[in-house]
Amino acid sequence: MVGAPLLCGLGALRIGAGLVTIASSTEVIEKLEKRVLEIMTLRLEGDIEDQTKILLDFISDRRVSVLVAGTGFDKRQVELLKKILKKINIPIILDAGALTCFADNLPALKMIAEKNTQIVATPHAGEFEKLTGIKLSKELPERIEQSKTASDQIKITIVAKGSPTIVVSPDGEVYVNETGNPGLSTAGTGDVLAGIVAGLIAQDIGIANSAKAGSCIHGLAGDLVVEEKTQVGLIASDLLDYIPKALEEIIANNSI
Repeated sequence: MVGAPLLCGLGALRIGAGLVTIASSTEVIEKLEKRVLEIMTLRLEGDIEDQTKILLDFISDRRVSVLVAGTGFDKRQVELLKKILKKINIPIILDAGALTCFADNLPALKMIAEKNTQIVATPHAGEFEKLTGIKLSKELPERIEQSKTASDQIKITIVAKGSPTIVVSPDGEVYVNETGNPGLSTAGTGDVLAGIVAGLIAQDIGIANSAKAGSCIHGLAGDLVVEEKTQVGLIASDLLDYIPKALEEIIANNSI
């Protein structure tokens, strides 16, 4: 799903990341290079060992500050992801397909989180249930407790997307986001959110703060879109143009 990493990368750029690279198979990169301008690309060629070396060398040589994994994933990337996660110790956002990699092997994610305390998961309700076995309640107090339990058990920061989105860190800190609207349930908005959070992490404001601020900015951008285009008319790429406007409003109101 080529559009997913593109939305994620553009979200990171719009929030202030200085340099963004999308790494994927040659087939995907060839499609992307017809669409990207500011985003760089990295071709992962050869067998899984070759791809692992290419990606690890790139992360080291370019001093990559944060990795987003899972946007547009399919099963072919599962083993590569697991190899990479075991060998790097930088902030990592696990989104979409990266979360389902551990649906049947949660202990493996716990082991990775023991060595890397900078992991953020961004599941919607379905992904949350696949990952943890817990069906998120529709009642906010119970959803908060469920998210806290999962975060504490896995030792990762969780951004439980929904209405509202809940951010929970392993130390038990909880943030309930008050921005956003049902229009954000459309496809691709989660990819933009992952990019926003990654872009904030890259600017060194901390894992939990980036997750909280990212959720707020993402939701507010959606609210600003709706004012002009309605909830029905909102599509994920609309958010990209409204991220700077959301930032302006937040700064003006000193609301983060």
